[in-house]
Amino acid sequence: ELDSIKQELRIMLKHLLKRPSLSTSRLNNKGFSLGEIMIVLVIIGGIMAIVLPKIKDGSEKSKVNQTRMKMNEISTKIDEFQSECGKLPTSLNFLIQDESSCRNWTGNPKLKHLLKDAWSSDFEYETAGKGYNLKSLGADKKSGGSSFDKDIYSESSENAGDE
Repeated sequence: ELDSIKQELRIMLKHLLKRPSLSTSRLNNKGFSLGEIMIVLVIIGGIMAIVLPKIKDGSEKSKVNQTRMKMNEISTKIDEFQSECGKLPTSLNFLIQDESSCRNWTGNPKLKHLLKDAWSSDFEYETAGKGYNLKSLGADKKSGGSSFDKDIYSESSENAGDE
């Protein structure tokens, strides 16, 4: 669809930019008419109306994917912590700080970037029975929502099926 619009625009511009012969160029040296310029601007506006929303959607999809990757990395660290300490961490600060209740665990301050999702909001973490819930509130930074505003749960979360 976009390719056909581009092709039509090329043909119209080629036709509009066609130079008159040398004999008529001295007689008719006016340039483009207002109507021709308006037609080109309307076509460009139409193309932009089609392309810009797709670019925005691509950006939001990228943020969702980035958040999911961070959540997978956090889940791996939670599993490592549970393996080393025999229990789940009480908060996500275990990533960057030593846990006093577990001598086998050493936090890494370089993992601070994992504490926030792609929209710069803190991840929500809570223990739930023998498991845990790890979620991002999404683009709107509120519980619930749809599309890119929808809450994102890690694959290991107890509520992962609620998405």
